[in-house]
Amino acid sequence: MYSLLREMPDFTTSWWRYMLAMMRASNREVGEFNDNMFIAAHIAMTAARDNPMSMLETFEIMEHSVGLARKGAAGMQDKMADYAFDQIEEGTRAYLNTILKSDGEKLGSYMRREAEIMEAVSNFNEQIEAIGDEFGFHFNTKDYKLVAETDAFELYQVLPIKKGVEVRKDLKPVVLVPPYMLGVHILAFLPFENKSYSHSFANEGIPTYVRVVKDIMTTEKVQTMTPEQDCEQTRELCAKVMELNDGKKVTLNGTCQGGYICMMNILSGKLTDVCDALITNVTPVDGTYSDAISGMPQMHHDFVTTTLPSGNKVANGYLLSLGMRFVAIDRETPLVKVLDQASLQRATGMNPGKTPAALFRWLLKERVHLPLAIANMSSHTFQDAISEDGTLPVKLFDQALNIKHLIDLNVPWYQNYAIKDDLVTPACATAGNKHLEGWEGLESVAFFGGHVAILTSPYGKKAPVTGEFTDANGKAARGPVKFQMDISA
Repeated sequence: MYSLLREMPDFTTSWWRYMLAMMRASNREVGEFNDNMFIAAHIAMTAARDNPMSMLETFEIMEHSVGLARKGAAGMQDKMADYAFDQIEEGTRAYLNTILKSDGEKLGSYMRREAEIMEAVSNFNEQIEAIGDEFGFHFNTKDYKLVAETDAFELYQVLPIKKGVEVRKDLKPVVLVPPYMLGVHILAFLPFENKSYSHSFANEGIPTYVRVVKDIMTTEKVQTMTPEQDCEQTRELCAKVMELNDGKKVTLNGTCQGGYICMMNILSGKLTDVCDALITNVTPVDGTYSDAISGMPQMHHDFVTTTLPSGNKVANGYLLSLGMRFVAIDRETPLVKVLDQASLQRATGMNPGKTPAALFRWLLKERVHLPLAIANMSSHTFQDAISEDGTLPVKLFDQALNIKHLIDLNVPWYQNYAIKDDLVTPACATAGNKHLEGWEGLESVAFFGGHVAILTSPYGKKAPVTGEFTDANGKAARGPVKFQMDISA
């Protein structure tokens, strides 16, 4: 009993530290969650006032909201049960060590460790801000070079940052196309931590370029951008890259919806003289296979529009990105996020590295409005399936686009997807493959992990983008950088 009493002052002090830190962390997450909810509610109410919904639409939204609430509550209960079990087990062991005077962690030191973990969680905002100097592209530095621009885009060359590597003129150039909504910086996650998809190409000497959408808030040409204009300006940028690389045709490499837009542009036939290969990363080829998105209630597009000072309407990226996060509401509720962060701190010995802060920075700060015509096109791809003959549900230049036209164009397609992706599911990413059966130009590779794993961990041991490996389906495969090197040869 004396040994237990001796531990109590330290235990009590640490307990209060733990509770205060947990309150700070929870208040931060609740505040961020409520801010999102209030902003989304304000946008939704304004849209509903200007564009009244039908009774059926109202009931569909109410039913969907109830389903989300149930999913969020179930996720919270599961997380609390798991967390409590772990804590009770560790706490009981420390209690027994204390009263029995056994070797091992005592009650006071156990509580002190837990307090330090929760204090690290409560200070996470500072880590998110601090990582800004390392996260993403910093186009104002010597590591990038502006080589071209159009009405809506800027094209930067990503230069090698690996010591001793120079850009090789004998290799085919690649142009990276990020999704409109998620922003460009996810393609350069943590360059100097060897966690950058764009630099995985550049550091092999591949002439690497990234297409950057100009600021939609100040550039009217972006606000009114159509898929046809995207195609024409992409062709202009590819022609410039060819000029810079001794006439070598470009490989277009699009991520998520950027991959779909690249595929559309190629299928239009407008890029035949400037582009001869396609790489897509976690691209929703047929969005109807993504239950998370296609299962959302459907409303007229004006519901998510915002009118800018110019008078142009755009699709509100804040509301759209929040919708994407609600797909994983069981992992997005404040308490779950706090407990997840605490588990991460504990598992890594309070040294989780820079990746979590960088990932949260991207999730919280990379919210971009979309041109309305681009958003409408994207919406169709999630609501309307590819037809039985391989025709896409969207057109370009008023012409039908058929996925089988890749064979006629002789454009090889390297397609990768994530085996644990709950946004762009494997079925969603590979839905078009049945129309290309037997064609040697299609290469479909299953990567390990979730939606952004290939972007945040391009050199993962199981599937490095630069090497050959056995993919998540047990097939012999190669990474996209290796693919680019091989087709250059």
